[in-house]
Amino acid sequence: MSNLDRIRIQHILVSFDTTPVQAKRSKETAQILATEVLGRAKNEDDFTALVREFSDDPIREDEPAPGVYNLLNNGIDGENFQEFVDSLNAEAEAKHKDLDSQIKEGELSEDEANKTMQEFVDGLRDRGDAKQATIEHPRAAMVPAFGDVGFSLEINEVGVAEYHEDNSPFGWHIIKRLA
Repeated sequence: MSNLDRIRIQHILVSFDTTPVQAKRSKETAQILATEVLGRAKNEDDFTALVREFSDDPIREDEPAPGVYNLLNNGIDGENFQEFVDSLNAEAEAKHKDLDSQIKEGELSEDEANKTMQEFVDGLRDRGDAKQATIEHPRAAMVPAFGDVGFSLEINEVGVAEYHEDNSPFGWHIIKRLA
């Protein structure tokens, strides 16, 4: 196990149709694509461009560094992304209750409340996306192969977490260690 406390990585997820991601390609096609993308990444192609072109993870067009994660090694404390998501969900629930109350009191129509709620949720998503790029994720919160490969790499080295039903169930993760 690596003795590093934290690392920063960028990754490309190459998935297929029977994973939780449900990408629109077969497992065999995904494996071929992952091998091709890994080769390009190791040949020092622009990794961010490869992420934008090939990753099956959701990516915003305006995101400057898509697919970047800050990982904390096992036993290192830090802010938990799930706790942050839970706090956003609590805000959404409170807003929903407030809007329901305003509908019952005749202060808002259902259409107005729905529009307001959608705008609120969009704002929460933006906050979540922004936080995703800066928060440190506990290694244990990620699929095992993700951290295993990430913590084994040297800075600027590229590796792959092969698809495995238990250790990498979303597909192949092509990972570059940034720091």
